[in-house]
Amino acid sequence: MQAFSGKPKFEVRVPHTRGLPLTDENKFGEDAESRQWIGVDLDGTLAEAEPWQGFEHIGKPVPNMMKRVKIWLDLGYRVKILTARAQDPEQAIPPIRAWLTKHGLPELEITNAKDMDMIELWDDRCVQVVPNTGNPVGPNPEPYRR
Repeated sequence: MQAFSGKPKFEVRVPHTRGLPLTDENKFGEDAESRQWIGVDLDGTLAEAEPWQGFEHIGKPVPNMMKRVKIWLDLGYRVKILTARAQDPEQAIPPIRAWLTKHGLPELEITNAKDMDMIELWDDRCVQVVPNTGNPVGPNPEPYRR
């Protein structure tokens, strides 16, 4: 909370999976943990969502999410930018790297793919479901699709 000095309006969650098995193979230990990563969406999560203006345009940083990512990095977590923009890496990745540098973040990996080592995903479009049920976690606020 020291990173948020004076404004404890919200709680910064830290991933809870350190020391837990990371895949169906039930691998444990430092080697397994070093591969774990947190996915952070770009548009609407780390950067303000704005109407599409091309790959070169990325919205302003979202302060709470920027702080959260910096705290995770300081704690030693691996963070990747998980964005649909990376579907076209040659056009998308250079402007994202420049945006990260401009706003004080290190050169993070940028991808559009999940893998078995991802432990959390922060995204403005996600709907979390109860495993093996298809039911959303919590109440059904709009715009859940029926």
